[in-house]
Amino acid sequence: MSQSSQEKIPRTKVAVLGTLAEFHREPIPFDLPALVRLVSDLNPDLLCLDITPEQWQAGDFSDLPPEYRDALLPLAHQTDIVVVPVAGEHSPAEPTAPGWRGQVIALLRGWLAAIQRTAPGPAAVNQGWRHDLANLLYHLIALLAGEPAEHHTAWQTHQEHLIQRVLETARRDPGRRILVVVNVRHCHHIRPALRKYPEVEVVQYSEL
Repeated sequence: MSQSSQEKIPRTKVAVLGTLAEFHREPIPFDLPALVRLVSDLNPDLLCLDITPEQWQAGDFSDLPPEYRDALLPLAHQTDIVVVPVAGEHSPAEPTAPGWRGQVIALLRGWLAAIQRTAPGPAAVNQGWRHDLANLLYHLIALLAGEPAEHHTAWQTHQEHLIQRVLETARRDPGRRILVVVNVRHCHHIRPALRKYPEVEVVQYSEL
């Protein structure tokens, strides 16, 4: 076996940064420039976003959450950061339910908004109790909604596509530093899924 074939392919560092994009219309103590500064300091080689290739090619970002539309996409345009759209389709609709279950869902979504409002910066949504509580609340909302099989499958398919596209990106550009920015509900699925692959090194965003 030649020396070149024995050389190890470098592992690709991947960090997953969670957001609560839907609540950026709420009054919050930090603004989008804080997210821009965070990602600018990390300066990843590739920035994977939960948008479709069609949205990216069309350049129509009006329906995207403000984290993407007003912060990360303009940042990428001004720097050498390469955007990689990793969504297969638009995100499925948010879970809903009639009657008392709908009222509880509204209450839990209010708690999610409170997590966003009380976070001192985007980093706080990605570690500690806020990160774990947000994931738990999204899980409870899905349970209360009693999601029909097709809706549950739609969310599962969406997450699996995100994971597969990030993995394909890591394999296509080994050794690059990849930052994935998605809704916090996806973080606890994407990270463990990517850890199964030896060519990927999942790290905290601060270690990217």
